Amino acid sequence: MAGLFDFLPLVVAQQGMFQTLGRTPEPSQITDGSGNVAQYDRVMTTKLALGYAAGVEILHRARGETADSAVDLACGPGHYSLCLAKYLGYKQVTGVDLSAPMVKVAAGNATRANLSGNLRFQVGDITQLDSFPAGQLDLASFTGAAHHMPDLDTVAAIVCEMDRITKPTGLVMLMDLARLRTAKLTERYVNTLGQDYKDRGLGEFFDDFRNSMYAVWTPKELRGVIPTDSARWWCHLVPRGLPTIQVILGLPIGRDRPFLRRGFAADQHPLIQEWYPRWREEVSPNWADQTLHEWKLARMTIMTASKFYVPPSR
Repeated sequence: MAGLFDFLPLVVAQQGMFQTLGRTPEPSQITDGSGNVAQYDRVMTTKLALGYAAGVEILHRARGETADSAVDLACGPGHYSLCLAKYLGYKQVTGVDLSAPMVKVAAGNATRANLSGNLRFQVGDITQLDSFPAGQLDLASFTGAAHHMPDLDTVAAIVCEMDRITKPTGLVMLMDLARLRTAKLTERYVNTLGQDYKDRGLGEFFDDFRNSMYAVWTPKELRGVIPTDSARWWCHLVPRGLPTIQVILGLPIGRDRPFLRRGFAADQHPLIQEWYPRWREEVSPNWADQTLHEWKLARMTIMTASKFYVPPSR
């Protein structure tokens, strides 16, 4: 299992290199093979759960007081949609995904969590959001899937639509991975983090992860999707050191700072509190303890992330 000292050389290498790795689009923009769906449904017992914890942490700090309605674009098996309802109290969450098998699994997960009254899932093309009226949602989220899109123009169009369907008092959030600077560094990172997936028989999930790390956008590239005709302030968060995630926030109109409140204490994050004992039982005590330690480090990178602001254009 990878630990802190396994990643330190990667941090040093990232900082000492120029960007030479170009983007390689994924083999397919839709994940609906039975093996892929089944393995992706196990995401909450993989390190990817820490990405969801990070998303919950950022939303907790950034959102206003109202948490009634949300849309989760490219929701996959619905785990982040569930996070919005369970940990942040959104009362009505709509998950949209192009993969019918993913949507079916997501609906089952909501039922098993006794949250089917708070969540609904639908098959849909997230590049076509005409069915959502303007200014009706407290949150529009697009998590871990911008790299599935064929080009930045498509991502930019989705973000503009997210801006349109969100209330003036609401929040827009795009979170995704970030492409590293060289192919050699990317392979080292993928194999260091992904060995856990291989060890647990998640070979197809590992392959998807590897393809994703080549398909994601650099922070400089993704920043270009921020709308040029928006009444919102926008903030692009990029962790320092090894920036393997990045977040774009569209703030409530009239607000120019991303965060209103402090984050959760490291061991009091609701996702961590729920899943830590389950990790000990379902994976192993050692894996759970290591993941908790990694979360504390990940939380620190979120708290100290660099911030790039784009002011309203109208």
